[in-house]
Amino acid sequence: MSDQTPPVSNERVIYLHGFDKKELFALVDLIKKNSPDPKAIAFATSTKNNMKLTVEQLVQEVRKDHAYMSAYEAAKKAGLPPPPIPKE
Repeated sequence: MSDQTPPVSNERVIYLHGFDKKELFALVDLIKKNSPDPKAIAFATSTKNNMKLTVEQLVQEVRKDHAYMSAYEAAKKAGLPPPPIPKE
């Protein structure tokens, strides 16, 4: 686990467990449509590995992944190479 991702003042993370794919997409779509800043929300679904994490660890990991994907999408949109993958 890395503490390299800076804390976000409004760390909005939604962790979903037990939903099928159709339900997941509907929930994410609903939440994003009703949020003033949908790109700031990080979503995660339960996995065999992340169910063993503490809530604090889960939030840190999800925010780190979200920050990387946001930087990746921005680079892609600007025609730049992708950012380096964060080290563990």
